[in-house]
Amino acid sequence: MLFLIRFIYGYVIFKISGSRPGKFASDLMGENINLWKIKSVEGEIICASSVADFKRIQDISRRKNYSCKVKIIKKHGLPFIIASNKKRVGLAVGAVLFAVIFHVLSLFVWTIDICDFDTMSQTSAKNILRRVGFYEGVYGNFQSLKRMQTEALIDFGNLSWITINADGSFGEVNATEKYEPETNDNAPRNMKAICGGQIIRADAYSGEAKISEGDGVKAGDLLISGVVYTELGGTRFVRADGIVMAKTKYHEKFAVPKTSYRINISDDFITRYSAEIFGKTVPLTMSKTPDNKISFFTENQFDFRGTKATLSLITENIYKYDIETKRNTESSSAEIFTKQLALKEIFGFQNKKIISRTIESHEEKDSFIYDVDYRCEENIAYPVVIHTPNNIEKTLDIE
Repeated sequence: MLFLIRFIYGYVIFKISGSRPGKFASDLMGENINLWKIKSVEGEIICASSVADFKRIQDISRRKNYSCKVKIIKKHGLPFIIASNKKRVGLAVGAVLFAVIFHVLSLFVWTIDICDFDTMSQTSAKNILRRVGFYEGVYGNFQSLKRMQTEALIDFGNLSWITINADGSFGEVNATEKYEPETNDNAPRNMKAICGGQIIRADAYSGEAKISEGDGVKAGDLLISGVVYTELGGTRFVRADGIVMAKTKYHEKFAVPKTSYRINISDDFITRYSAEIFGKTVPLTMSKTPDNKISFFTENQFDFRGTKATLSLITENIYKYDIETKRNTESSSAEIFTKQLALKEIFGFQNKKIISRTIESHEEKDSFIYDVDYRCEENIAYPVVIHTPNNIEKTLDIE
């Protein structure tokens, strides 16, 4: 700070020569004149002082009978720089323009630090933030950061909270992703029906079964109760558990279009590079691209000693594709339906035993329609926590 003050007001380095220069320098300090960088060279004293003090030094050397001379060796500081360049109008104009441009640039956000997400890439997060109006190069006089935070929270979908801050040209986004709370394994619970059906058997491992073989139930009905009556006429809560097998019915509808389209992507690709600086994209390579194309982007943001820069290199790999049109006949649509049916049963009926299926088909204007009716056997019991005074807070947090 002292150096900056001296630079602004200017200072000189001078030498004291003649008879007894050391005594002259000592007398100057006795006059409350601040000297620094004092050293003796070949019988002369070299030191530095402010411009104002040097004028006093010259006056003292003239007024008093000293056989010493003072001579300036070097001049430093802003006053001398201005004086030496006062005829250079362009330099002054350039300095003013630089100050104006620097001030204008400081009004925009040029660097945004986004926290790392477990389930989302930085590029995807940037695209969402751009949609809500927070991106590199945006004007920083925000009046609606809370609105941006609310919209970003909705667009991200998997966040419990998010904060967006802007401090000068630097922006920061912090967020916490949602997590699944731990379940309370000791909480009392009932077993209810996940869907309707006819009971085949009910095996209650704990709790009291409320249904019997042959009973019909609908979704949400109580199957095994976690409220058990004691011999003394009281009640107690238990963690109901068991298996309730039932006959169930399902209906699935499949539609195979009469005209289908297949996209064939080429193995070859074209690579283009571009730079994103201050929120603007500048192409670095120019190449002819096909009309039917699909692009995959990779963004590498430059990092200088841990500080993210406003410069990114974007790599775009462009693949050519063509669309193949195919007219489906009744036989070819049946083949497609068979594959769809197999996938549906693999992933949609994992915990169900298919007893029978009935398939009916008909033709509509644009599609072949297949209706499939299933008869299955499955365990329809699923747990529902019982809210008691002991676990009400914990179960509310879970649900």
